[in-house]
Amino acid sequence: AIVNFAMEFINIVTGWPGSAHDSHMFKSSMVCGQFEEGEVSGILLGDSGYACHHFLMTPLLNPQTRADFNYNSNLKRRLL
Repeated sequence: AIVNFAMEFINIVTGWPGSAHDSHMFKSSMVCGQFEEGEVSGILLGDSGYACHHFLMTPLLNPQTRADFNYNSNLKRRLL
């Protein structure tokens, strides 16, 4: 599922049997294709299970600098 800034669902994908990883479902989704092709603008926030793309911000796995820690901290606040 994808929600907007107001926490309203804007996209839901169903139909994956069993256990499928979120990132695999997203990569296979129409929404991902639309972002990759530039048909949709904006930025998505995801957790560390997703690959980073120009349209998908994910946490840094090994933050080194104060800026890295600030980035992760701000991203986490927006994901909660």
